[in-house]
Amino acid sequence: MRALDRALDIPAARIEQRVARMRRKYPWATTPELCAIAGSRLRRDAGLSSGAVGACAALPALGTGLAFTLTVGQSAAFLTSAVTYVLTVAELQQVHLVDVDRRRTLVLSALLGREGSEIVSGSLGLSTLFWAAQSLAGLPLPTVKSINARLARQMAKRTAAKSGALAIGRLVPFVIGAALGWSGGRSLASQVIEGTQAALGPAVDAGEAEAAQANQADKVSTARPVGAWDETEAHS
Repeated sequence: MRALDRALDIPAARIEQRVARMRRKYPWATTPELCAIAGSRLRRDAGLSSGAVGACAALPALGTGLAFTLTVGQSAAFLTSAVTYVLTVAELQQVHLVDVDRRRTLVLSALLGREGSEIVSGSLGLSTLFWAAQSLAGLPLPTVKSINARLARQMAKRTAAKSGALAIGRLVPFVIGAALGWSGGRSLASQVIEGTQAALGPAVDAGEAEAAQANQADKVSTARPVGAWDETEAHS
């Protein structure tokens, strides 16, 4: 968990700068498209780094030992990439997270995939998986820490086996280890992406959201109560 703690300490300003760079680089992109771009980057980086570790097993004599050493560092690098992705998508969807404990809740939930959101929603008594956008900022700190403890226990039980199997697969010599590392890394990244989407809900473009809110406000302001009379009706 130390690697996760270090990753969670990334300054909020750095996440904001990352989002700003993405918007400058892709000025045509909507918020959902930017979230998809961030997800593609996570899959690519996870596949490349994990596959590279597996490829090291092909080195004569030193391969397996070197791959085992690199596996530890690669796991920490994946956590950093995953945390950056989760916080970037949250920022894109107007969920600003500075508090480390609340960051931990969202990230642990994402690391567990859809199951993470089911745990949090169940703990909060919510009927929807999209809990983060509507509940995370207002949760009392004791509740946040209690949920974090439950998520951490579940991650230790459910993720360790998958990560362990991936690490063993990467130690298989020659191209087999590289292939298993590539596919396994992308699989873990996909789980994080699914978990993030389950927690935050589908991304909505800011312009579309504002238009929807304005449209809803117009409907409310122009709606007549049941039984209300219109002056033109009264004289007809």
